[in-house]
Amino acid sequence: MSLDRPKSPKRILLATDLDPRSDRALDRAALLAGEFSAELFVAHVLEDIPDGEDAIPSWRRPPSLVDVARRQLLRQVGAVAQKATILIEQGDPAKAILNAAEREGCDLIVTGVAKEELFGRFSLGVTVDGILRGTRVPVLVVKSRGVNPYKQIVVATDFSAYSRQALDTAVEYFPDRRLTLLHAYDAPMSLLSSDPDGYRQERQEAARKECADFLRDSGHDVDRFIAFGAPDIVMHDYALENGTDLVVLGTRGRSGIGEFFLGSVAKSIVLAVPCDALLMRHRTG
Repeated sequence: MSLDRPKSPKRILLATDLDPRSDRALDRAALLAGEFSAELFVAHVLEDIPDGEDAIPSWRRPPSLVDVARRQLLRQVGAVAQKATILIEQGDPAKAILNAAEREGCDLIVTGVAKEELFGRFSLGVTVDGILRGTRVPVLVVKSRGVNPYKQIVVATDFSAYSRQALDTAVEYFPDRRLTLLHAYDAPMSLLSSDPDGYRQERQEAARKECADFLRDSGHDVDRFIAFGAPDIVMHDYALENGTDLVVLGTRGRSGIGEFFLGSVAKSIVLAVPCDALLMRHRTG
């Protein structure tokens, strides 16, 4: 299967809801724009615009919601506004962001988490989920404050063409960083085996061989980490123990992710890891 050759982004769209925590995604988007020498677009979506304003006398009309949102957005982005194009969109948030990205020719969308709860858990929210369902370009989901460039980068793989695209993208985006390829394997039949330890060892050896073949075919020289367990748990533990600040994922593969996001392996990983996540969603047709 032939997938598009990745290129480092030249036009980045930051989607912001003006939430107080959205400055994390803003900081990261500005940092990446500088790192990639890319143009930065900052977009906010107004969902409800009152109809019939023209029928109201000018002295009774409320301030334009678009103008209010623009001023609020300019205050939030601060000095970044001097280097960014400010966009105020209208309509369904996910569709409006996707339309803006396509209209402006953006090749990376940056967004923050929708909600953070107790014990570090969070949800992606309807808007981010809608962006991920409909996007044709990579999406960076930001959790941590962007102070320094990404250093510890992990690429999750199931050895499919889609995770190969994720690896290619990580190498293209960050050619001077040392990457780690991570594969988590399960052994569902081990409990039925008369020798569960032996069965798991066989699965591990098979995974090591497949990983070696995958990297040989890719032509990339990266570190590798292979472990038994559920992908989201393995990735979470690895990221915590090794200070990972970015996980890169392909959003389809032979593991049955299919049309992707709700309930998928990829979403479980994004929800589980304590760091940012870069997702490539391949679309057909």
